[in-house]
Amino acid sequence: MAASWPFVGRTAQLAAIRSADRGVVVAGPPGTGKSRLVAQAVHDLDGVAWARATAAAGELPLGAFAPLLPATPPTGNPLGWAAAALRAPVLVVDDAHLLDPASAALVHHLVTRGGTRVIATLRSRTAVPDAVHALWKDGLVPRLELEPFSLEDTAAVLEAALGGRVESATVARLWRVSQGNALYLHELVLSGILIEDGQVWRWRGPLTITPTLRETVAARIGDLTVREREAMELLAYGEPLGADLLAVLGSLDAVQQLEDRQLVTVQRDGLRLQVRLAHPLYGEVIRDGCGVLRARTMMRRLAQAVTEAGLRRREDVLRVALWRLDGGMSGDPGLLLAGCERARVIRDLELAVRLGRAAVAAGGATPALAALGTVLFYTDRHAEAEEMYAGVWAAEMGETARIDLGVQRALNLTVGLGDVARARAVLEETTRLARGVEGRQGTLIMRAVLAALTGDIAAAEDLLARTRDMGPLSPHGLRMIGGAEAAVLLARGQATECLARVQEAGARLAQQPDAMRSLSAALTGYAANAALLLGDLDTAERLADEGYDLGGQWGSWTRAILEFGAAKARVLRMRGRLTDALAWARDTVVRLPVPSTLAGACLGELAHAYALLGDVAAAEQALARAEGAGTPIGPYGVLPLRFARAWTMAGRGDAAGAVEICLESAESALPCDVPFALHDVVRLGRPDLVAARLAALEVDSPLVALFARHAAARDGAQLDVVSEGFERLGLLLYAAEAAAQAAARYRESRLWRGMRAAQTRAWRLSQRCQGARTLALMDLDVPGLTPRQREIAVLAAQGLTNREIAERLVVSVRTVANTLYAIYERTGVNDRTALASLLSGPQG
Repeated sequence: MAASWPFVGRTAQLAAIRSADRGVVVAGPPGTGKSRLVAQAVHDLDGVAWARATAAAGELPLGAFAPLLPATPPTGNPLGWAAAALRAPVLVVDDAHLLDPASAALVHHLVTRGGTRVIATLRSRTAVPDAVHALWKDGLVPRLELEPFSLEDTAAVLEAALGGRVESATVARLWRVSQGNALYLHELVLSGILIEDGQVWRWRGPLTITPTLRETVAARIGDLTVREREAMELLAYGEPLGADLLAVLGSLDAVQQLEDRQLVTVQRDGLRLQVRLAHPLYGEVIRDGCGVLRARTMMRRLAQAVTEAGLRRREDVLRVALWRLDGGMSGDPGLLLAGCERARVIRDLELAVRLGRAAVAAGGATPALAALGTVLFYTDRHAEAEEMYAGVWAAEMGETARIDLGVQRALNLTVGLGDVARARAVLEETTRLARGVEGRQGTLIMRAVLAALTGDIAAAEDLLARTRDMGPLSPHGLRMIGGAEAAVLLARGQATECLARVQEAGARLAQQPDAMRSLSAALTGYAANAALLLGDLDTAERLADEGYDLGGQWGSWTRAILEFGAAKARVLRMRGRLTDALAWARDTVVRLPVPSTLAGACLGELAHAYALLGDVAAAEQALARAEGAGTPIGPYGVLPLRFARAWTMAGRGDAAGAVEICLESAESALPCDVPFALHDVVRLGRPDLVAARLAALEVDSPLVALFARHAAARDGAQLDVVSEGFERLGLLLYAAEAAAQAAARYRESRLWRGMRAAQTRAWRLSQRCQGARTLALMDLDVPGLTPRQREIAVLAAQGLTNREIAERLVVSVRTVANTLYAIYERTGVNDRTALASLLSGPQG
């Protein structure tokens, strides 16, 4: 962490202060960094005087200026005496809203007299002396409003302070908790809630309050009457609370006084007025000041009042269950179980686990054990979840409960533990136990989902056909089968049909969205991948963001964070935003449990981004980590690693090996992934090997059609057209590579004007790719090398001998020597060291 809190951003505000000839008033809420901003603006100026107003100094005339004035006051005009004594070129008046009338008059006089540039700070939405107010009201100096940090400002400050990347979800959480308040943000970091995990800082553990933060927030809250404190305590344990409920529990007059003091906010929600604390940290400090008995009393009062009102809102069950639990009241297993379910739905998963355990302890029996297993599954405690499921498997239960348990247990075994064989056995047994048609249809749909996950598309299609043949489906069955059919359509490469099925299933799901968050996530994932296959990167990125947000307010649903974090990284990689893709991949990987069925997707994207940026060693480390972290259950967990390995080998100079991996991947990949595997061969310089296959693909996609045109292009002009097509779709890296290949074709045909234009285009596009280092782009640094020459140049730059290069590429030593001679002639260097310096990036 930086030794001192860094000053980052606020560029426009700094410029405004520095350019204000007569002075400026800087206003903003407490903690926004007004004083720090002004100090930064004047730190390199000579003759700066500071006057710091305080409430105590405001009791004395000219109290804020006492340190700057002579010890003996005059007998005549004190204002003229003070003005004559203050001859500093720049005067900073901090907290000018606290000035006494004489000090305020002095500031006004200095501004109107001229000769002294006055920079004053004050708290916005606070009464100020008339003389200070006149400064901007009468147009003497401008008033600059300083807003709290934005989310982007917060990220920049945190990374500068911590000296490394901060996970995006952690940045968002800190921003929400601090509300952009610079002082609060500083203290939150000092509290130790952040840890460095895999070179990425992230939030770990509960929020802790430092003594300085507690004192700062308490000072902002100020003194409270008995009624005001009671209202603040009720809100600290129960917000948001209806104004009517607060009127019953306490004093509405007290709430009005708190609103006047900006300590609470009141917002309309339908016909109700909802009251919240004005800042998240107010609740932390208020709760910190309550003893155990006081806290229990507040929670019992809240539970009783909301229960008597009838639990009218969706969240009331969860809130009452928690208040009763924390208030030490007797456990109601039904209420605790309902609260557990609601917490799971809103993805407050740790709370769901706590309520689930309490329901079990209160005698909730089989339903509570099954519910606890489900929330443990969502929190990635898959082995513990299987213990719960296995423990209640033999218990007596209704058919619906049995089927729900079997489906959930199979899902946990598959995506949690990677045990596909046991999952199939559980589903087969569940199917045998099902008596009704609806139950058997449900288990068949889940078996189809399992087949699709493992890449057995034919089996999935057969199971879905059997399901529909059994008769009409229930509304729940229609939602489930829609998701399964979307998965199969995507795997088949039928992207347009997949999107249509997702839309249809989503419309049904919208009728009951809270109960099926997992299906919502699955549909979003299918749609994002279908959009990618069509080349619609904007839609794919939007869907990845939507899926990522399903992780909950604090990112507690790790699976959504992992799946859609990797999806976002993939979209950014395809856009050519490689540094951004790497950042997203790194953020995602720090959440990865070990082992995980999502390790391939997450670490594959990390390795892929590193490889395309030329950091081959880091790519290899990510691939090695995946070997121990992954439990692959199908092509979705294997292919990302294979693609990343191909580009890592290319970065090491083994283009032939990279091509071989891509060709092998295309043989075993699902139809939706085949186009990408084959197109990578084109990007690696061997379109002759895959042009016919790409042309023959039966995939209705503008992007796949462009892949085929890329492979079939035979001259520079055709490659120019391909490059323009990729650019229109937003695939800037592909566009840059196609342009570089066009330049090479023009050169071979001695069409020098076309070559220069294509080189310029390739260079321009590559500059937008955030440091991309691929074989096709190497020609921008070393023009005129053939693909074989580039391959040998990279290996030689890594220090391999001629014989080692010959063995790796299966050519003669003489061929390597002759090729190196041609390379030296072309590049103007004469040894491997100079060649390594010239190539810089790809040698890793």
